[in-house]
Amino acid sequence: MVAGFPVDAGDCLISFDRLHYGKLAAGEGGRVPAYAGYEVTRRSQGIDPQTERLLSPLRVAGLRRFEPDAIDIDSRGAGCFIARATAGNIILMRTRFRPEDGEGGAGRLHQQSAIWVGSFESWRRNPAACLAVAAQELRADPDHALERDALRLNDAPLRWRVAQPDCAAVARIVERAPWAHAMLRLLVEEAESGADSLLDFGAADFPTEREFLAAVGFALQFLPTAYPRWAEISVASGFAQSLPGLCLRYSPSWRQARAAA
Repeated sequence: MVAGFPVDAGDCLISFDRLHYGKLAAGEGGRVPAYAGYEVTRRSQGIDPQTERLLSPLRVAGLRRFEPDAIDIDSRGAGCFIARATAGNIILMRTRFRPEDGEGGAGRLHQQSAIWVGSFESWRRNPAACLAVAAQELRADPDHALERDALRLNDAPLRWRVAQPDCAAVARIVERAPWAHAMLRLLVEEAESGADSLLDFGAADFPTEREFLAAVGFALQFLPTAYPRWAEISVASGFAQSLPGLCLRYSPSWRQARAAA
């Protein structure tokens, strides 16, 4: 079983290259050594330089500066999540600020980001699987200072064999869920507009980020692959800013339902 999807011979393979940006950690609790500065701490061997330039946390988030208040207060432990398409790829990012004296410490904060990049076609055909795997596996944890650079900077791609959701089952879920009506209404009404549009959800809509990402995955799975604005769809959780295009966003600190509006 992978992220809630049963595995069998008819399943498909999804693959992500990864890039970690932040500071190396060592010792108990993941303390940052005095010599450690900001750098790329892990890179898959398949990422080319042209793609890597698009993978900085600032560019993925569309910010000039990334400060802790860009992350919803109830998401600052695990960090915020962003999924968006760029240059023919789907980029999934988890980023947070952690203390330099280790998890649970009180030291100076530093940014730690984990970024996955996969094919846009995998995203368009398997959004539910991509989001389910990310919800379960994508963590903004520091790499260990004792691991050799040659291994960390020439990493193998991440691969999962996942089952595509049954179309009839997806349709039954989407037809009955109020959140699906709100999401699909936005996507249908803005299909040809070219305008930016944001749909917000809060804790009254979904108790956890994982449930929000599962819901978005099912709603997007319902879209035809010919939908004209697939490349402009973005998903955010715990991110205080809006993303361009058609953005579905979850903020756990919002206690009132937003989608009903």
